[in-house]
Amino acid sequence: MNAPKRTPNGLNKRGRAYWKITTEAYELTDSEQALLLEVCRCLDNLDQLAAAIETHGAMVAGAAGQPVVNPALTEARGQRAILHRLIAALALPDVDGDAVPTGHSLRGAAANQARWKGHKRVAG
Repeated sequence: MNAPKRTPNGLNKRGRAYWKITTEAYELTDSEQALLLEVCRCLDNLDQLAAAIETHGAMVAGAAGQPVVNPALTEARGQRAILHRLIAALALPDVDGDAVPTGHSLRGAAANQARWKGHKRVAG
């Protein structure tokens, strides 16, 4: 494991804060630090998108002046999906010691529950 690197340049307030608390709590490899940097960038992107949505609203004028959904809403949804994948890939344990589940593991758990729904457990 490598010592935490100092906070990378280019991160904004939320990204810097997440970098700091994470690198203080965990010893990360170089590849984990690369994932963490992308997590921090996503957090900063989400803050910028939230500010744009707050400034311009959920609806904006389209090319012909018609009301359309603010593209920042769509981009924010994509950034949240990427953020979840990055955090799952980073696989840092939460306070209970469990890593953030991936979409694959959640689907597997749901399929397992559906498969065994209605079956009675045999006492043994």
